[in-house]
Amino acid sequence: MEKNINIARLLCLLPGIFLIVSGILLLFFPVPAQSLFDLPSINFLKEPIALAMGVRQFSIGLTITVLSLTKQIKALAYVILIGAIVPLSDFIIFTPIIGMLSALRHFATVPFIFGIGLYLLIKNNKKRLDN
Repeated sequence: MEKNINIARLLCLLPGIFLIVSGILLLFFPVPAQSLFDLPSINFLKEPIALAMGVRQFSIGLTITVLSLTKQIKALAYVILIGAIVPLSDFIIFTPIIGMLSALRHFATVPFIFGIGLYLLIKNNKKRLDN
């Protein structure tokens, strides 16, 4: 069972690293960020809200990555589960702006993120109860 928890923990690096990279793009590289987020105008990325989004992405990604690398499974599970709110809300917020098809890219990660967080939480609790 320990092997499966480690695999799930390492899979959490995927959203963690993605969020770090997307945060850096939003903060420092507006043209690739425009493509990544499918934004109609690059002028949006010059607004303070885009910088705030970049900081949000970077900090959440860094939190996930550090928790994963330091093997803090319970905290990682909760952060991942709660973090599923972000792409879900992005989907809801961006659908009227960029269209349903483009916004589905945000929603597509929700089952993976929520599922891996739930798996880690259940397995961690079971492991704790077995000991």
